[in-house]
Amino acid sequence: MLLDRSNNQNITTKYNLYVTPHEILRPYISAYNILFPDKNMLSEKYTLIPDASGTFSFVYDGKSIKGELWGASIHPNMIGSEANNYYFLLLIELKPCGLFQFTGIDQKELSDLRIDLGEVDKSLNTSLCNIIEQSIDVNDLVDKLNTTLLSHMSNVYRTNTIINMVGKINESNGILHVKELSLLEHYSERHLNRLFSQYIGMNVKLFLKIMRINSVIKELQKSQNSFTFIAQQAGFYDQSHFIKDFKAICGVSPMSYLKNMSDFSN
Repeated sequence: MLLDRSNNQNITTKYNLYVTPHEILRPYISAYNILFPDKNMLSEKYTLIPDASGTFSFVYDGKSIKGELWGASIHPNMIGSEANNYYFLLLIELKPCGLFQFTGIDQKELSDLRIDLGEVDKSLNTSLCNIIEQSIDVNDLVDKLNTTLLSHMSNVYRTNTIINMVGKINESNGILHVKELSLLEHYSERHLNRLFSQYIGMNVKLFLKIMRINSVIKELQKSQNSFTFIAQQAGFYDQSHFIKDFKAICGVSPMSYLKNMSDFSN
């Protein structure tokens, strides 16, 4: 059984595996992040960078499985010391609007919250916990996750409009003004804010800022250019404004991020 592996003291190889979900689920789920950690796998300061997305989190401590719902992230979340204490973790990493797709709940109520998934959707929590407990191996787990989550999807018509807007924002790396998006989508700015609040969990301006900073982070990870140059490419022509926005989203300055990049995930 899958969880037998996590309790086997003779197995010393620990790993972190990202698996792409079924193609129908990909507009709503980024990946299944499957971890068999040990005490030193993640640094104690390991921090998740906000990406305006939610997560279904399942942990196994050797005795029981616990499922949680993490609302759309607005602030950095330090999880290293906590995650290292579990034998097994499954993070179903959602995309913006994905949490609404599976819960149908107004997302403004869930932003940055961590709550028992059973309190939100008892059926989904029970199904996913049973899958983890009964799966033979990782392949079996992924197959069962796909089947179960496909069966729990609500009508995609309700989220298609938001998904399309998020796609356009990603293509621009967040370099859009609310007024531009309003004109592009033929919605008033007020109505856009209502839609983003309900389906993603925050207003449009904050969502754009988070996407913009995430685009900078991705460039920092793969580029040899200075963060000043990368910031200018992302439309930040005022360095103090860039540093202020970066610190507001990531909790640290750009220089501190560069010095401690392994402590962060986005």
